Amino acid sequence: MAAVPEQFHDLRIRIGDLFSVETVSPPKRYPVRLLGFNEGQSLIVSAPSVQGKSFMLPEGQVLRVRVMAGNVACGFQTQVLKSHRVPYLYSHLKYPPSVSSVAVRQASRVDLKLSVRIDEHETGELPGEWPKKALFIDLSSGGARLHSQLPIAAVGSELKLSFKVVVDNVERISRIKAIVRNIAEVGALPEQAALQYGVQFIDVSDEDRVYISGYVYEQIIDQSGS
Repeated sequence: MAAVPEQFHDLRIRIGDLFSVETVSPPKRYPVRLLGFNEGQSLIVSAPSVQGKSFMLPEGQVLRVRVMAGNVACGFQTQVLKSHRVPYLYSHLKYPPSVSSVAVRQASRVDLKLSVRIDEHETGELPGEWPKKALFIDLSSGGARLHSQLPIAAVGSELKLSFKVVVDNVERISRIKAIVRNIAEVGALPEQAALQYGVQFIDVSDEDRVYISGYVYEQIIDQSGS
């Protein structure tokens, strides 16, 4: 079994990859992108934004960083070394001496039961009564698997999914467009019969992607015992 990375340079993160940076006090989470790095010196990241407006990270501020690198979820603590306004807003973060990592592949059986409300993407587009309820039993920033005792929609149907995630005691309601990609019948006995729907998320915002990845990361860490 391959060891998980313990150093930032072993993560093979690419320029432009999305990070989640979290302020420690007060606890807030923002998406930023990696612009570059100088090994052993600093990471260069874009300025975070709220409602489309960018702002500078205060120098000296302590941050927690989370990132998905392939099949590895990793996190580390850093500090804002320097922020610049020219030629655009960006910051240098202290290069992490080490990172904490968990292989997502090893955690593929994480027990997840997260309630989700399901609506039609366009009112009147699909048959039946709406909204419907189901459970996420698998979740990533790119899609999910829904579990339901009742039929939801056919393959190719577009849906609106609403669900609550709590990351570091910060609650967020995500509302995401999704398309049904596959359906499977499960349950060995009639009373256990259910349907599972594989759905792909469409046009996920950076902010939603960060919160979902953070939630998945916390579940992996909690249930791996790390």
